[in-house]
Amino acid sequence: MSKDQILRSAVGQRLTAAGEDVFGMFEGKIAELEEELSRTKEVHAQQQKLLDAVLKPEVRIQRLDVQQLLVVKEEVPPQQQQWSSSLKQEDPEPPHVKVEQEDPAPYVKVEEEDPAPTR
Repeated sequence: MSKDQILRSAVGQRLTAAGEDVFGMFEGKIAELEEELSRTKEVHAQQQKLLDAVLKPEVRIQRLDVQQLLVVKEEVPPQQQQWSSSLKQEDPEPPHVKVEQEDPAPYVKVEEEDPAPTR
């Protein structure tokens, strides 16, 4: 082999190794960015759920069966029934509230001294 062929072969091997290194670095960076993108998407989804909960609150109403209501009504102890019936009774008169007016601030009189008589 001539020196030119040896030099070309060495340069080719070096370029191939450098290309592989660059390619490996690109693959690593791409994998890193894909992971970051995945984490960002997860954070975005969580923040979107929070934002939706604040801006669009959902009220869920559950219907009770009539049988469940009857069971609950039967389970109320007599003491609690008396208590709830006493709450239903209305007072004939509303309670009276006594309103007192505050005394105005005491009047403070400032007397000026008479000037000394001039002679």
